Amino acid sequence: MKKVLITMTVLMTLLFSAMAGPYNDVSLTVGHQAGLRNLQGLNVTYGLNVGLTKRLEGSIWAESMLTPDFFQDNALGLSLSYAVMGDRNTGTSVPGNAINMFVNAGLMLSMHNDWGVFAPTTAYVSFTPLTLGSSVLGRRERLFEVGVSYNWAQNRVGFFFSLFKFDYYIHGTWRQYVE
Repeated sequence: MKKVLITMTVLMTLLFSAMAGPYNDVSLTVGHQAGLRNLQGLNVTYGLNVGLTKRLEGSIWAESMLTPDFFQDNALGLSLSYAVMGDRNTGTSVPGNAINMFVNAGLMLSMHNDWGVFAPTTAYVSFTPLTLGSSVLGRRERLFEVGVSYNWAQNRVGFFFSLFKFDYYIHGTWRQYVE
């Protein structure tokens, strides 16, 4: 399963980077996730975001159980996010909207199915009502994400939330524009 996660991460990073133009900012993300899968205990989400256009970004992320069994249950997610209130990135040294909202849609792959294989099982849409920061500034906080999901393998609708996610930009920051 770890090999599948690593391979998918590398392939999606290459795909997102190839599709990105002047808006190819890249960030690492880490944060809280609850309710997307029916797990008891504490979960963490972590991943990679890549800017695709002024308002659109793609993400590949994983969700892992922290307690009670450390990293014993994992899932992989792929998503697209659209900035509602304006440009998230201008492609120049001028930052995009430092206060924004995002609408997200994606798929999650997991072992939570009747087939016993790591496969796509869940589609979801979510809304992040508050983000603070931008790629040029080097950091962004995404707060209070809420969403609805549908697991077709188990024919179940669910609701989920994330209190916070922190994005740390490794490409596309103000450092890129300093001469």
